Amino acid sequence: MVQAKNQALVDIVQPIIDEQGLLLWDLSIKKIGGQKTVELLVDLPNHENISMAQITEFTQAVNEALDTAEVDPVPGEYMLDIASPGMDRALNEPWHFAWAKEAGDPITIALFAAKDGQKKWTGDINQLDDSKLTLTVDGEDKTFTFDEIAKAVVSVQF
Repeated sequence: MVQAKNQALVDIVQPIIDEQGLLLWDLSIKKIGGQKTVELLVDLPNHENISMAQITEFTQAVNEALDTAEVDPVPGEYMLDIASPGMDRALNEPWHFAWAKEAGDPITIALFAAKDGQKKWTGDINQLDDSKLTLTVDGEDKTFTFDEIAKAVVSVQF
């Protein structure tokens, strides 16, 4: 989830994203094993898959922009991790759910508390608004508010 505290970083990377025709899926700053890590997940719009060459090109441009920034958007030492969100991408923002619905991708949600006797549901999004979504699960519609959802991912089907 791109938070306001990361806005200085977004301001640096967004022009590169726009120039390279990419989509910023997520941006986070985490502590992993005592190491501060800046994680950027990027992809191509229109449900295309990003290539390693495109990730490499983006990484080089971001490194250069961060090295030459007047004000360091991430004070101190950190590791930069740039990757694709993957096939089983996390759905954290309302627009992520709209993206999955548009693609026709089934999703799996995990709830904070069980509903109708279960905490995990997989289905296709058939309705979506600012506060809730409706999944079609085995031909039946189930509605969940975003406040009920602890975690949501695109469900990879083989």
